[in-house]
Amino acid sequence: MSNYFEFVSQELLIKLAQVKSYITKHNPTIGVLTEEILRGFLKDHLPQLVSVEQGFIINDKGELSKQCDILIYDSQLFAPLYRVNDIVVVPSESVLAVIEVKTTINKNIFHKVIDYFKSFDYLPNAKTYLFIFNSNSIEKIGDYFHSYEHKGSYQLFDHDTYQYLPDEITGINESFHLCKDSVITNTDMIGYSSWFYEDSKGSEINALQHFYSSIRRVVDSYIEKNYRSVNFKEKNDYRDLKLKSIFAIELFDM
Repeated sequence: MSNYFEFVSQELLIKLAQVKSYITKHNPTIGVLTEEILRGFLKDHLPQLVSVEQGFIINDKGELSKQCDILIYDSQLFAPLYRVNDIVVVPSESVLAVIEVKTTINKNIFHKVIDYFKSFDYLPNAKTYLFIFNSNSIEKIGDYFHSYEHKGSYQLFDHDTYQYLPDEITGINESFHLCKDSVITNTDMIGYSSWFYEDSKGSEINALQHFYSSIRRVVDSYIEKNYRSVNFKEKNDYRDLKLKSIFAIELFDM
C-alpha cells in the first residue's frame, strides 16, 4: 500500500508538470487544472455516497461562502441547491470536508489561505484541508505561521483564531502532513505536528497516504453514522508502523 501511494504521488506531480509544460503564462488556468487533478484522484478513491466537486456553501442564514476548490458532501441525502456546469451550491449541513488546493506556496499565498479559512466558521462538523502540490519545506511553513500579522498588538494565534486554521496541511513533494495537535516540549503548546512513519518493509508512509487516510476516515465515519454501513477497513494500522521522527510547529501556550 505504501508503494501504491508513492506511485500515485508521482503520477499527480507528473500530471501537474504536463499542464505547466503546455500552459506556461496563465496561472489561473494552471490553478484550475491543478484542482481538477486532485478532484479526479478523490473521485476515483472515495465511496459514491459522497460527491467531490467545486462550488459554494450556503448556510442556514442564506449566506454564501467563498468559492471552494474541492467540496466533499453527501449527495444522497442532499441534492445541490443549484448547479451550473461543474459548479454546485450545497447546504452547509451536507459538507464533510473543504479542501483548498495550491500549486505552490509562499508567505503571501499562505497568509491569504489563513484569511480564506476564517470565512468557514459556520462549519463546525466539516474538516478543512490545505493541499499543496509543490510546497516549500515544512520549516518554511512554520515560518509562515509565525510571520502572519494579527489584528491588534497581540501577534500570536490563540484559541479563538486557532479554530479557523486548516485542520490539516499536506505538502506532496516535500511529503509532510501537518495536523492540529498539542505540542509537548519544554512547555505545553498548541500547534501542528507531522508524524513520519515507515512500514515493515522500510517504505515511508508518504503525505498523500496520510491525506487520503484522513479524508477516508471522515467519510467512513459519516457513512457509518448516517447509513449504518461501511466497507472500508484501513489497511495501515499505525500501531504496526515504525515511527521515524516528528516535526512540530508551536503556535501558542495551552
